[in-house]
Amino acid sequence: MKKIIYLLFFLFAIKPAFAQDGQPNEGKLREKMVDYIQAKLGLSRGEAEKFQPVFVNYFKDLRRTTKEFKGDRLILQQKIVEVRLRYRDQFKPIIGEKRSNEVFERENEFIQTVRGEINERRQERREGRADKGKNSKLLQD
Repeated sequence: MKKIIYLLFFLFAIKPAFAQDGQPNEGKLREKMVDYIQAKLGLSRGEAEKFQPVFVNYFKDLRRTTKEFKGDRLILQQKIVEVRLRYRDQFKPIIGEKRSNEVFERENEFIQTVRGEINERRQERREGRADKGKNSKLLQD
């Protein structure tokens, strides 16, 4: 039950970070996520080669599920848990049971890091605009 609650919480964390399709940086971000997870899990080169395509498929299925069921949050949460359980079973033979459970935790860490970066950049832009407004008033006086 605790794992399901954790997975449901994770659902709410991932959706805004990857909400729009077709963004030019989407592929780069996904690649960085895969690299981050592989590094955090300490995968060997062979494990990483087998893990990456499965993770990319997981990510695509997760996005597809999120789009398909976005109108009904409860069904969406259930479907996301089903996707994660299915892929956890696919990760197990590649990286072992313990690390297959950690994949989703590391994914959440990455998403939180990206969110923090996005928020920080937004804040810097806001402050930059505010500073420009102050400077232009000073120059006018």
